[in-house]
Amino acid sequence: MEPLTYAKVDGPPSDWQGLKVIDRATGGEVSRVIEVNTVEGWLIRYRLNERGLIFSDPDRPDEAATERVEGDFEIRRP
Repeated sequence: MEPLTYAKVDGPPSDWQGLKVIDRATGGEVSRVIEVNTVEGWLIRYRLNERGLIFSDPDRPDEAATERVEGDFEIRRP
């Protein structure tokens, strides 16, 4: 099976559930990922406030705050 290079919540791939995104620099799993592109080296994830909770974006109150992180990532299937 070919390694995944792109994934987004609700697909693609259709079997998103259980996928893990790994930061190759640290070996740790990246949490709260919404979208990831390993070829281009970025991911988008939800931001947390000082209490560790996802919060609304101040500029778009109907949406959760997100951040783009650049790095060397790997997508792993369960």
